[in-house]
Amino acid sequence: MTPARPAVRRGARYAAARRPATGTQNPSLQWQILFLIVAGAFAVHANGLGNGFIYFDDPEGVVDNVSIREFSGANIGHWFTTPLQFMYTPLVYVSYAIDFLFGHGAIGMYHFTNLILHLANVVLVFLLFRRLTERAFLACFVATAFAIHPVNADTVAWISARSNLLATLFSLAALLVYLRYIGSQRWQPLAWSVVLFGLAALSKSTAVALPLVLFLVDHVQGRRPNRRLFLEKMPFLVVAAITVLVALNVRQDVIPQHGYTVADRVLLTCSALVNHLVQAIFPFRLSLAYEYPHTPFPWYLYLLPFALAAGTAALLLVRRARGIVVFGLGFFAVTIAPTQAVLLIDGYHANRYAYLPYLGLFLIAGHFADTALRHPDRRLRVGAIGATAVFVILFATLTVIRNTAWQNTETIMSDAIAKEPGVAFTYNSRGIARFRDGNHTGATSDFERTVALDPDFVLAHHYLGLIKYHDRDYTGALGELDYEVSRLPTFPAAYSERGKTKIALGDYSGAYADLSTAIAYDPQLAEAYYSRGVAGIALGNPRGAISDLNAAIGLIPQYADAYYQRGVAESRLGDTGAACADWNAAVSLGNPDANRSLTDDRCAG
Repeated sequence: MTPARPAVRRGARYAAARRPATGTQNPSLQWQILFLIVAGAFAVHANGLGNGFIYFDDPEGVVDNVSIREFSGANIGHWFTTPLQFMYTPLVYVSYAIDFLFGHGAIGMYHFTNLILHLANVVLVFLLFRRLTERAFLACFVATAFAIHPVNADTVAWISARSNLLATLFSLAALLVYLRYIGSQRWQPLAWSVVLFGLAALSKSTAVALPLVLFLVDHVQGRRPNRRLFLEKMPFLVVAAITVLVALNVRQDVIPQHGYTVADRVLLTCSALVNHLVQAIFPFRLSLAYEYPHTPFPWYLYLLPFALAAGTAALLLVRRARGIVVFGLGFFAVTIAPTQAVLLIDGYHANRYAYLPYLGLFLIAGHFADTALRHPDRRLRVGAIGATAVFVILFATLTVIRNTAWQNTETIMSDAIAKEPGVAFTYNSRGIARFRDGNHTGATSDFERTVALDPDFVLAHHYLGLIKYHDRDYTGALGELDYEVSRLPTFPAAYSERGKTKIALGDYSGAYADLSTAIAYDPQLAEAYYSRGVAGIALGNPRGAISDLNAAIGLIPQYADAYYQRGVAESRLGDTGAACADWNAAVSLGNPDANRSLTDDRCAG
């Protein structure tokens, strides 16, 4: 144990000795610069604080998520046992619940938390790369690029990207503590690093890449591969294995796109990587989603693997930068790999996928900028300063502009449709926003366009069913919802809406069965309890109905219709006093049907 310490330190010093001596060595000045970076990041992203919800994931995660409205044993149990949008991310539930606790559902609170998490990540990025490279300028460069890069605007501006922010926060913290372990060789920092990695995994499953990053860190720190090096990674690998198993079990929105073969998938991955690399330098025409390439692929797609190999080889030929290049490209490849493991509805390539991986590219760019600034040729130094300043101003401006696209669902989806008109879910999300605004004509047009692009897009059928239900076309609504259930048999809202539709068609037994299924899948679904209460009354089970309506009111205390129906059930049981009290409550909450019940002689006086 004792002899190992000097070896590690010698390796670290040797790695540091090969790096150019850094300016900005004054610790006080470094903290002042970091403060300016954080303040600049806040200024660049601040115009997104007034943005609204986005009707893609935000409704299920926040807007309609009753469980986040109260810290209770039942809700906490729900967070840790129920996937959120087909992902096991219990800490995201917790963060949303904290937002609701302090903001009482205000949209600005969720956006503010996203921004604060991003700023915290900026600080951790600086601390990590300052400790990892022992080069203050390089740490400042990477933190600045990370803070203001336009591609990262999507992660900060979208409330449902909270999982990305939290997973990055805990992953960066785990790496920092791991570096402390390397320096001390004490087990406590290693244990804390494992705990932080576990928290990252509870935030988002893509954090599983961290154990591989640790090996890259070992390489930079001059640690030679040995038995101990692998044994100390075992707890991380166990957490990663559990995370993968859980993720595969709950992930049900994975879709086979266009019948891709294994070779096609390789080309898709290369295409995604090239797109990310280009956008790191040229972040224009950014979109929320990018259209899947259709087979047969265009000819240039087959050249991308060779382009990636040639670019990597060219960077590795720069001998003095080889260590940085190996770590930077390795970090980028390892952390972005989990996003390529499955094909999702919102694309094989998305801006938020690059939030953490871009740190590897920023490190390489920062190294070359630092090298140029130290070059004896004054013109090269001046050029490097000018280029860095231009990129900072340009990226900051583009990020401010990008935040305006995230103003609301209509703006971000219309922006995406204008740039990538072949992506089904963008029409669907805009349709949801229009549906909620009461624009059923516009919504129907968007949902029909969604189905035209992807006939198997089940959520479009869900909302087409809602619109037909609203238009009293109950048979048509049932057809849409039947198809949805057949394609997504574990989606609670589908059973809830189909149960409600069956009530309208007079099939109370079928409705009761569907609503029971919905509740089994999601015990927090207030509307399912309400509708099952209505079906219970119709089936002659007022006591069971009261139990269900109590549950609905417990989840939504201002549920006017539930008070009215509970009054009906109590009336059936002869409990006039309770019925009249509930009808009065329903009237005060805005239910017009309760007025008629209150005119009954039993409630007179």
